[in-house]
Amino acid sequence: MNLGRDVRPTRLIAVLLIGPAFLVALVLMALLRFHLADAGINGFLAMSFTLKPIKAFGVQYGLRILLPVYVMAGLFSWILAYLPGLLTRPAWSRDWKGRQAFAMGASALLWAHLVLWWKVPTALWVLPGFRALPFWLLFPVLVALALAYPIGWLLRQAPATPGRRGLTLAGWLVLWTALPLLPGWLPRPAPAARPGDRKCQVLMVGLDGLRSDTFLESAGGLQGLRYRNAYTPIPATRLLWHLLWGGDPLFYTIGHVGATLDEIRQPHGLTLIRDAYQQGEKPRFYMDDGGTISLAGRHVDMDDVITPAAGWENFVNSNLAVGFPIYAVWENWLKPFPTTNPWAPHEAGLKEALRLGRGSGWVMFHSCLAHQPIFLDRQELKGVHRWWAMSPAAFEPRASVQQVKPTDVQAPDPRRNPFLAYKIRMNSILRAWEPIWNGLARDPDYAGAARFLFSDHGERFRTVVDGFQLQGNHGYGLDPWELRCAFLAAGPGFSDRVEPQPREATISLLALRMAVAHWLRTKEAPTAAILERQLPVAPVRYHSVGSDAFGKEPFDFKCEPEKDLAVNTYVAPEGIWYLEYTKSAEERAHDASVARAEGSALTVFRPLKAGGAMEFVYDGYEMKKAREVDEATFRKEKAAVEDLLKASTEPKP
Repeated sequence: MNLGRDVRPTRLIAVLLIGPAFLVALVLMALLRFHLADAGINGFLAMSFTLKPIKAFGVQYGLRILLPVYVMAGLFSWILAYLPGLLTRPAWSRDWKGRQAFAMGASALLWAHLVLWWKVPTALWVLPGFRALPFWLLFPVLVALALAYPIGWLLRQAPATPGRRGLTLAGWLVLWTALPLLPGWLPRPAPAARPGDRKCQVLMVGLDGLRSDTFLESAGGLQGLRYRNAYTPIPATRLLWHLLWGGDPLFYTIGHVGATLDEIRQPHGLTLIRDAYQQGEKPRFYMDDGGTISLAGRHVDMDDVITPAAGWENFVNSNLAVGFPIYAVWENWLKPFPTTNPWAPHEAGLKEALRLGRGSGWVMFHSCLAHQPIFLDRQELKGVHRWWAMSPAAFEPRASVQQVKPTDVQAPDPRRNPFLAYKIRMNSILRAWEPIWNGLARDPDYAGAARFLFSDHGERFRTVVDGFQLQGNHGYGLDPWELRCAFLAAGPGFSDRVEPQPREATISLLALRMAVAHWLRTKEAPTAAILERQLPVAPVRYHSVGSDAFGKEPFDFKCEPEKDLAVNTYVAPEGIWYLEYTKSAEERAHDASVARAEGSALTVFRPLKAGGAMEFVYDGYEMKKAREVDEATFRKEKAAVEDLLKASTEPKP
């Protein structure tokens, strides 16, 4: 390719600066956004990046990963602008100038981003200034910005014919549009599956934060037995999976999101994973956001574990990639496992987990596609009436009451409700998964397996005023919104048909653990009868976190303020982190809240600082009773729940 006989250094510098300059603009907008953030994941990231080790990791990540992607994107943007331009001006191969290359390449790169924003319009709320314009105006403005210089350049190229100019413009638009779409067309360099000759006996598919009521509304086409009354033993993803792997229930129901120093120094045996591995079942675990589980840098008895990245980088990929669209789409192609940024296909992670799981007796996949905040794509926005008349800013959820503005609550717009976006997203994921899930009954590697689709916990959308809710959250306390979870079981011992009515039996996710333990001990595959007889009463225990971000609690509960949760946070250079708690596990256990569920009835006991506890009784999602009980009653109820947790280590025959 002849880019000019006199390729002066200034021209090459201009070309190489296209991508970095664009990246700097995106970084500045991201910094402004995080500077203004005071709650939610944005606030957490903003606070974290003030710490020296994390700041160093962020700089290194930007230079090592983001910058090369944008340098290459800028270079290709100029090439894809230069080649069609020769149709209008052949002499351009000799006399193009650096400023022309920079302006034309930047225009091409802006158009490439515009294509991605067109696919996911709500991603535009991360752009300060632009976010305030309604979509019907914003997209024409962006189109005008992207094409102003190229069209002006074409008009200046006399005596070129209108036909040549039109052909050049068409070539630009086709090639610039192909640039961001290319990763979706290319075969992904995925890792090779590990060898194995086992037929899958147990398949676990987890969808983070899927509430029971939302699941039952959206799961009508999924094959298997749907359960109405399923409960998690703890509303924290990492701890729930450790329980399913055989972790001690009395240890893993005391903790929070981050891995702890106790776990690093004194790892508690994950007995089911160990037994499965020793029996040659080749247990394998895959996840599209590995930061939630914290397995990086730790030894576990699994035949295979793959996540998009290790440690801290997962939070960057999942939560910051929305601000860097070109990086995001190439990230979906470059990472060893599909990730969860707004341009990630909903079905990619499940398909990849099933591919990599072939040959294993126990295959597990967990997806975080519905992590908050949710960025709805164009297809999903069809569920929002007249979305195009709204602005991107209208889709930004509020993470705390401190972020709520007077205009938010004066005349709430139901289209802005984050619970609506959540329901649309969950429905979208389940629809994308439906043909894959239903096809497993005919798949020779999975047809004989007991197949479970469940959530690790629910999600609570706290109401500020009627019609206005905060974004979804979990892991703060015990209530039916967080504890009632999705549960679907399919396979020979359950059903391979679309069942019209959900089952009413009580299911604790600890019963799933017990059914797997029964299988490993007896080689008897899980069935509905085995599963349903394990724990007729579902136990729950959790050390509640202070919820000041959602308003003042009506009672003075014992809980740990978020800012006082850990006395130290350790961050390794590769982005692995763990916490040292201010209180010992025994102290935290003494102050833990507990709950028990039977059918649709859920009873929660939250200890009070003055002694005793508040007892809350729910039927489904409706509170039926609230009363104060004395310390002796609370200790008795707490001991009963802890006895049930102990019993979950021994499966019933």
